Amino acid sequence: MTFADQPISEFLDDVASGQVTPSGGAVAAVGGAMGAALCEMVCIHTVGTDGSEAAADELSEVGDTLADRRERLLALADEDAATVDAVGAAIESGDDDRMQAASKRSTEVPLETAEVCLDVVEHARTVTAKGTPVAVPDAAVGALLAAAALQASVATVRANLDMIDDESFVAAMKQRADEAEAAGKAALDEAVANAER
Repeated sequence: MTFADQPISEFLDDVASGQVTPSGGAVAAVGGAMGAALCEMVCIHTVGTDGSEAAADELSEVGDTLADRRERLLALADEDAATVDAVGAAIESGDDDRMQAASKRSTEVPLETAEVCLDVVEHARTVTAKGTPVAVPDAAVGALLAAAALQASVATVRANLDMIDDESFVAAMKQRADEAEAAGKAALDEAVANAER
């Protein structure tokens, strides 16, 4: 069963248990998906109600993009759980090559999660600027959730890089993580400012 098919209470019970997964990476991805869903909802409420055909067309397109990001983040939650399990199995095997490969994957998945969350926060700028005013606070909450998931994912990337010997891989991952973090902060600041106008 995928996390997308699991009741939320069951997912949270699994998080708050003695099992290894779902752990931080999966939870961050689900949080990012919730942020995307809130922004998507504001798009839906705005289309056809704000009187501006141009804004409605733009937010209809943004809403479709956010739906795609929501689905991708839920898939990344499953991928993260699989990578955590793979790292555990690699450690048990004692095979260094297998451990290095699993460790690299354990940074690639949360980095993609961070970058997808960044896309959500960047789209939230448009939603908070052009969404129907009564729903804009929900888009701000969505932006905050996605930004928190981005930060959490970047933290996971940085923690997992300590296990990797490939210096060029580590440098590239650090750079992408730094760029996502900086861009996410700028986009969040704008989205929140839009909501407070």
